[in-house]
Amino acid sequence: MLDALMAGTEKKIQEYLAEIGRRGGLASRRELTQSHAKQMVAIREAKRAAHRRGKQWQPRDRRLVKLS
Repeated sequence: MLDALMAGTEKKIQEYLAEIGRRGGLASRRELTQSHAKQMVAIREAKRAAHRRGKQWQPRDRRLVKLS
């Protein structure tokens, strides 16, 4: 009897945690526009190029970084 009760409790806990995870996953999703994705790739490539040249990539203010 105790095993059945624990199994039912575990099932409820599992369902509760699944619901929390589902809500969190839906809330944290974001839309990535094509232009923003291209900017992210350009910044990543600039960082790689700087590291290849032996320079540190660390702009003071990322908002000032201009991408073509």
